[in-house]
Amino acid sequence: MDKLPRFDGLTFRGLPAGAEAPQSLSATTGVHASSRSPRLASENFTTPALLVLLNRTARSLAEFSAHPDEREVVVLPSTVWRPLIELSVPGLDARVLVLEELDLTQSLPQPTEWGATLDELASRVVRVVQQDLGAAPVPVHIPGKFAGEWFSQEVRAS
Repeated sequence: MDKLPRFDGLTFRGLPAGAEAPQSLSATTGVHASSRSPRLASENFTTPALLVLLNRTARSLAEFSAHPDEREVVVLPSTVWRPLIELSVPGLDARVLVLEELDLTQSLPQPTEWGATLDELASRVVRVVQQDLGAAPVPVHIPGKFAGEWFSQEVRAS
């Protein structure tokens, strides 16, 4: 995975009914598929929650994928995330939960796609989701690939 292109921007993952969103600092316990498209990640906005992932060390698979239209980005195991904000998007009934990947090494550049402030980030997320809301439904090649549990374990401060 380390040889794949690093990705440090916004991606999305649908959270199905019954799945719990992270409530505190947590580390992923496996690889998670995400998409640059909120529509695809939520299987055409059918999931009750949408995770917005602010990635720093994810890996882009888009150029290697059998389905490049999925715009796939994978989240690596053992990355540490914190819940940042919850947003409302006009026209969308789903919860929109923003998670930030922390830079534990304090050596990575600040991703420019996020914006400089929480307000700017929120505006960007709302704009991207609304653009996809206005688009036509997309084929879901592999149901559940981008919409599933967020497997992680709580990280306790020492």
